[in-house]
Amino acid sequence: MKNARKVFASFVALLAVCLMQAADSKAVARVMTITDIETDDAAGYAAWQSQANAIIKAKLGIDTYYHVYVTNFDGAKSGSVRSVVSAESVAALVKNNAAIAADPELRAIVEHTRAIRKTGARVLAQGIRFDGTVKGGYVYTTTLRVTDEAGYLKALEGLRAVFDAKGFPDAKINAYRVLAGRTNYTHRVSISVPTNARLAAMLDLLAGDAQMAAWLAETAKYRTVVGNMTAHDVIK
Repeated sequence: MKNARKVFASFVALLAVCLMQAADSKAVARVMTITDIETDDAAGYAAWQSQANAIIKAKLGIDTYYHVYVTNFDGAKSGSVRSVVSAESVAALVKNNAAIAADPELRAIVEHTRAIRKTGARVLAQGIRFDGTVKGGYVYTTTLRVTDEAGYLKALEGLRAVFDAKGFPDAKINAYRVLAGRTNYTHRVSISVPTNARLAAMLDLLAGDAQMAAWLAETAKYRTVVGNMTAHDVIK
């Protein structure tokens, strides 16, 4: 946690530059960190993080601070584990991180998790569209290189309309711009649904619906897809 505080502090100076570059782009009051986790015990790691969530909720009033996603279809490595933490701003994220690092109960959980995991790459991202989260959700994520953020955000409104018309009002479309952390993509879009069956139905829609095909063709001028993956939030 001490190292994490130092990393987040170093982000602040970089953010000023990033936000100046994106001054004309839409942002929402949400930032997110995505940390790659190396573990052979995803269930055990998630169980410890669930315990931490209960303590954090009692002490800081934050619901489900840690989310743990395990991938199913993943072009890099199926079964990959990622820890996701969000807040309304980077300043809030740093403040929460400091409070967690100072708490003896939470420090003890960190020590337990060190025995079963190693942390890998970490990315900090700024929310630019946020429909909401789904507890225990199943997620389809696309990483992209976006050349026209405003145009792509408008296109996502079109995707929202398609989902609503095709019987997927429960799908939550969230989009983020990378702020810090070296990646081969500039943006990521995650679509969350409540169950694996809903995810399967949504993937069938994406693959076979004519209206979806037209949407994908139209938005190609705004973005280049880097990768797609599906995952499940295993936090209880």
